[in-house]
Amino acid sequence: MSDGKSVSRSRRQARQVAFQALYMVSVGRADIGRAFEVASERVPLSEDVSKFCHHLVDGVTKSKRGLDEQIAPFLAQGWTIERLTFSDLIVLRMATYELFHFPGIPPKVTISQAVELAKSFGTKESGSFVNGVLGNLLQATPKANWDPSQEEVFEDDDDSLIEPDAEIEEVEEDSEPEQEPEPEAEEKVNSWVLKSEE
Repeated sequence: MSDGKSVSRSRRQARQVAFQALYMVSVGRADIGRAFEVASERVPLSEDVSKFCHHLVDGVTKSKRGLDEQIAPFLAQGWTIERLTFSDLIVLRMATYELFHFPGIPPKVTISQAVELAKSFGTKESGSFVNGVLGNLLQATPKANWDPSQEEVFEDDDDSLIEPDAEIEEVEEDSEPEQEPEPEAEEKVNSWVLKSEE
């Protein structure tokens, strides 16, 4: 129920809903269905955008191990999946899944949106860290040599309005995200709905 709120057709907002649902599952140990419901209450999504969001959340949830194996080789030397903050890891999983499983979305859009999520929900180093990892990982995906004619047309979406923060480039070996404290897991699911920095 939207409670009078306008319905969004933005995949950008769908990614924010997906991130929050996945964060509630990872940190708050919430049920995935309930987490998605709570996250989407704040931003009602249109049917087609909701399908995109569901696909993303479901795919990341079911493919975590495989996604982590795809991400790990592109972390800075000495870094492991276990050392990453929850927020950075969730963003990397989402973007990696999108690069491999959404053939019609340009990789430039996927990576720039991931960087924006990392900046909003991570540490001050998260944006550049995520950009560097995904810039390198991109070369191992089917979108390494992206052909613009593959892009799907999505009416009223705002993906095309999001420009990358910077060109995709490798990060220095010592570019590491700051660790974030882990919240208490027994909090109620509603408390895990995050607010991005405006």
